[in-house]
Amino acid sequence: MKKNVILYLLLIVTSLPLAAQQRIVTAGSSSSEIVCALGYCDNIVATDRTSVYPEHLRGLPSIGYRNSIGAEGIISQNPDLVILEEEYVKDALVDQLLSTGIPTEIVAQDRSWESTRIRIDVISEALDEEQEGRKLIAKLEQELAEVKKLVESSDSRPKVIGVYARGAGSMQVGGTNSAFSIIELAGAQNAVPEIEGFKPLNTESLIQANPDYILFFDSGLKSLGGIDGVLKIPGVAQTTAGKQRQIISMNGVKLTNWGPRLAEAARELFYLTHPEDHAQRTDRPEK
Repeated sequence: MKKNVILYLLLIVTSLPLAAQQRIVTAGSSSSEIVCALGYCDNIVATDRTSVYPEHLRGLPSIGYRNSIGAEGIISQNPDLVILEEEYVKDALVDQLLSTGIPTEIVAQDRSWESTRIRIDVISEALDEEQEGRKLIAKLEQELAEVKKLVESSDSRPKVIGVYARGAGSMQVGGTNSAFSIIELAGAQNAVPEIEGFKPLNTESLIQANPDYILFFDSGLKSLGGIDGVLKIPGVAQTTAGKQRQIISMNGVKLTNWGPRLAEAARELFYLTHPEDHAQRTDRPEK
């Protein structure tokens, strides 16, 4: 009887699709969330420090963060597939992994919907789940179309400045091609479009940009002591955002990783920067 049970269990395991048996290591929160959205969250055996959603990923062994990620930590997990985001890890690490023969996928991490779509295509193909990948893309396209309708329904295009902060001594402003590229998707304007990437926060430039809103990661706003702490930063009180206490924050990973929660993040940011539209929709009586 015991032998028959063992044989039955073996038959179940061997009848599963090959991808369902894979041990996966990911580096990059967007890719990790895509793997989970495709139904393979339980196959991830280790991931990087930015991969904190879904909650399940928080309990996994960590391979580190960006340049601190080493080949040994990945190889020790005996993975069948490694998924890395381009420019997130060192080129030497990629070369080491490829030399071992471990299947390794390198996906682009440009902050655009097209890049997100390509990431889903590449990862779903690596998992032999192309159909699920197409379904996920279709779902996101529908969600983004709904966000676009929200944006088009509003006449307001507030100016937003995104600040990456780790305490008052370390603050960077995000311009074009930065972690805050989602600002435009959410129906707002980047208050510093002349900046490429990130630059240190400058009092004179902040006052000149005069943003309607100042956007932080939740963790960044907390590191500065909340809204009252931000208002003490030189120049903030002279801006519209400061005068009206329009200091806002969002979960940093969701805000910046352009993964499966892209439309959710854009919608949340739209309502944070268009409170009048949110109020109108909330107050609207049900039909």
